[in-house]
Amino acid sequence: MTSGLQSSGSHSVDGNWRALGKMLIYCSGCSKGLFNSVNVPGHFVHRTRFSKTSGKSFLLPQCRTDVLYISDPCEHLDQEEGDLGFFRGVFKSFSISRVKKMLIDREAKLHPTEVCPYCKAKLWSMVQANMVPSSAWSRLGAYDDCIEYYVCLNGHILGFCTLLPLSDSEEASELY
Repeated sequence: MTSGLQSSGSHSVDGNWRALGKMLIYCSGCSKGLFNSVNVPGHFVHRTRFSKTSGKSFLLPQCRTDVLYISDPCEHLDQEEGDLGFFRGVFKSFSISRVKKMLIDREAKLHPTEVCPYCKAKLWSMVQANMVPSSAWSRLGAYDDCIEYYVCLNGHILGFCTLLPLSDSEEASELY
């Protein structure tokens, strides 16, 4: 992933390498200010898998030439709000991406108070910009009206969803 993020052989990453390193190993959780009433503390993750193939599911069809690496959801089970999944991601060359251009063209508003937990840049709500494709819900295994994510000015993604419950037969098959 890191070599894929290097644009044209450059060793610079939007938002810096330190922010990217933190994103690779840390689930930011969220405070009550960003995802309404959800309050889950951040933590280091045991495993991380980012995928640019999965990232395509988070892009509108007209933006699918952009490259987005997205993590599998970090599951926070049995929360008051249900089983929550937090995910994070990063765009390759966000400064010249179609997503950024579309956010600007749509005059998307930046969040008034919250900032990216990885680089401290301001955040755009993809829900408010009406830029969450239905493929994101199915990719995460989430309820279709319970997904929200933000992208910061440096192209870092952070989001959460309410996960669909596994049936007993699915849980049993995972054990074997």
